[in-house]
Amino acid sequence: MNPFLVIEGVDGTGKSTVCAALEQDQGAAFYKGMSPEWRDFRDFVDEDADDFSRLLYYFASVTYTSGKVKQSQETLPVICHRYFATYLAIFSLNTKTPLSQLKEAFAPVRARMVTPDLTILLTADHEELKRRLLARVHELKATDMRVVNSVEYTLNFELALREVLSWDGEYAVLNTTGKTPDEVIAEARQLCEQHIQNWKPVSHEVR
Repeated sequence: MNPFLVIEGVDGTGKSTVCAALEQDQGAAFYKGMSPEWRDFRDFVDEDADDFSRLLYYFASVTYTSGKVKQSQETLPVICHRYFATYLAIFSLNTKTPLSQLKEAFAPVRARMVTPDLTILLTADHEELKRRLLARVHELKATDMRVVNSVEYTLNFELALREVLSWDGEYAVLNTTGKTPDEVIAEARQLCEQHIQNWKPVSHEVR
């Protein structure tokens, strides 16, 4: 099968920038952990559904994405902007559900999903995240504002991401603090070449 890469991280860490560059490098298929079709229902689910219904919605949406990934992998590399870790982390934070309970509930779902060849967790310090997010003043979402307004929420979000990602074993971490987009992209390329056997090397100079 062709490579499957996931880019995870708190809002503002640079996921979209890295995904776009690597997608172009590899001629890859690109997906988001929650596809646009499923996102259309998210506001309704988050506002009106009970916790159990909301969790099933998250499980179903990421399973759907996994199925699309599996189809695309037959012909193309695949890059995914978030997969399942973010949605479980956010659910845990918002409902105060222990991640150990979510892991147990998610296990039969996870067994049916494609496993990434590599997941890269992008990180950055809170002040940098805040600056980056506030620069998107017209695009800010509720989760963005929670990151902007709370160091504690941001730290807990990242800790939850790390725990969920550890369920699959090892993952790579790329700290984007103080780095230009080109520097972050170059480091992401290196990680892919080091950890994914059939990743196509791409030579680009950092400007």
